Amino acid sequence: MKAMERIISDSMDLWEEAAAVLFLAELGKGSVDKELFLNYIVQDSIYLRYYIKAFAMGMYKAETLKDMQFFYSVLGFVNDSENATRLSYLKEAGMTDDDVESVPMTKACRSYTSFLINTAEKGSLEEILMAVMPCMLGYGYVFRKTLEKWPGVMNTHYAPLVSDYTAPWYDECCDAWTEYCDKRLEGLGEDEIRKLSAVFREASRQELIFWQMAGGDDHE
Repeated sequence: MKAMERIISDSMDLWEEAAAVLFLAELGKGSVDKELFLNYIVQDSIYLRYYIKAFAMGMYKAETLKDMQFFYSVLGFVNDSENATRLSYLKEAGMTDDDVESVPMTKACRSYTSFLINTAEKGSLEEILMAVMPCMLGYGYVFRKTLEKWPGVMNTHYAPLVSDYTAPWYDECCDAWTEYCDKRLEGLGEDEIRKLSAVFREASRQELIFWQMAGGDDHE
């Protein structure tokens, strides 16, 4: 078993719980409250700013040009497909990315972003990877599950969001990053793998809480 397969397995219970949250069920049915959905989009937009910062720190700590290029590749996705979808939903609500800047973070968002930045500042490149990967891989997992349970979601207002994370090219991106992580983790001892798995699990726990509070009123 490769390192990432084991690490993901160690957190799969959290991913499964995330895939079953009420917000995603309502989204899959196309019946999620529009105000709650907008709140999720806004908080996710805030989160993405810190996610980018974590990747930027990964680039800074990268040891080779290839490492830098891998971290940089994620920024392209955030700025292109994912960003276009977010901006479209914001525009429908009469908002822009500039408007997001003035919205308070929810407690869930603040906790998750604080974890990301703390790990990015103090952790090794491998620890940074374990902090950011559950978002990338976990989004693919929960939206695939959502699509499997409610295929009709592709005929709803939320189809663009689901499409972003269930498209073949997104799977290919996740596979490439998983392979990259496996290469970074080659040769590490049991204690090191266990430590990295704990970082990955904490990131997955933060992701779960974010989903549980998606659209909810948990502002500080």
